[in-house]
Amino acid sequence: MTSAPVGNPSRNCVSCGRSISWDANVCPYCGHDFRVAMAGPAAMQKKDSSMPLIAGVLLIICSLGYIVMGGWMMAAGTSLMGFTEDIGGGAVAACGGLVLVLGILVLLGGVFAIKKTHFGLALVASILSLGTGLGIVALILVIISKDEFT
Repeated sequence: MTSAPVGNPSRNCVSCGRSISWDANVCPYCGHDFRVAMAGPAAMQKKDSSMPLIAGVLLIICSLGYIVMGGWMMAAGTSLMGFTEDIGGGAVAACGGLVLVLGILVLLGGVFAIKKTHFGLALVASILSLGTGLGIVALILVIISKDEFT
């Protein structure tokens, strides 16, 4: 910190120009607060938006669709495989398992977006959900709000 000048125990206010005490934190004439100016940019908080929250909710909605579809495909493929000699039933069940895993990954990405952590995983989940209109919006929101993630 700087010390008071030897011969001049006062200074001029940067706002109103009047002479004030050297150690005054607030100008008694205009109310200018010198503590805010001295604190600098570290004291300023960045504004948090609701974009990651909205993106996370959209990703969770997408993931529920993927999970339901994957479970239905697995159940349909298993029942086809059990009652017919068709090889297609096993393929449907395997695809259903992949869609189910995709849904779980998108769900995790939605949770990370809501918590504003792991930007990369939220981004990957948004990319995986691009098959839906909600996924496109979620991807845009995640990219725009990149600076809010830790």
